[in-house]
Amino acid sequence: MQNKFENHQMKVEDEQRGFRIHRTVYLCVISLLAFINLAFVPGFIWFVFPLIGWGIGIMIHYMNIRNLSKEAGHN
Repeated sequence: MQNKFENHQMKVEDEQRGFRIHRTVYLCVISLLAFINLAFVPGFIWFVFPLIGWGIGIMIHYMNIRNLSKEAGHN
């Protein structure tokens, strides 16, 4: 029984680490896209499209981790 709990806990920690990487890449890429957009085509703000689309994916990733954490007994 303990081994099953430890495996689940390790899975939660791996997912949290993956989310932190995902979030960091998202922030870096969106910042770069915003810079490119505002520097070269300031008349049309297009970087909001990937910001929103990818942001939805980030939120889904976060919600999945919250559900895994609740199953593992974390808050």
